[in-house]
Amino acid sequence: MEFVLDEGKDLNKDCSNLILPALSIGNVGQLAVDLLVSSTGAETIGYLDDPFVLPCVGNDAYRPSPRGDLALPLQAYESSSSGLTLVQQRSPIIKGMMVEYAKNLADFAAASGKKHVVVLSGLDFGKVAEN
Repeated sequence: MEFVLDEGKDLNKDCSNLILPALSIGNVGQLAVDLLVSSTGAETIGYLDDPFVLPCVGNDAYRPSPRGDLALPLQAYESSSSGLTLVQQRSPIIKGMMVEYAKNLADFAAASGKKHVVVLSGLDFGKVAEN
């Protein structure tokens, strides 16, 4: 997994908490990251490029931009005031490659000096209640 910083940006060493969404029922993790990015005023710092994530591209979901910024499959944001690094995942993992992807993500977290990693997920309450 390669981490590509946006031009003129650096990782903030004070942002030691990494928050990631798990792609799950109802996109709960992704929606929670969307809310955190918007409510903390997090700024785009770069993106992660991993061979196990399906490629996609779209419009910037947070801020309209005259330059026409694009949203990528694994985009990284930082909120210095909250001490958070947020990764928004917009595309699924290639079938059968989850373990390799998880290893790559763990390597990224360790290499970038993150002390805490939080994975946001959701589950179907109907399935839980049946058990």
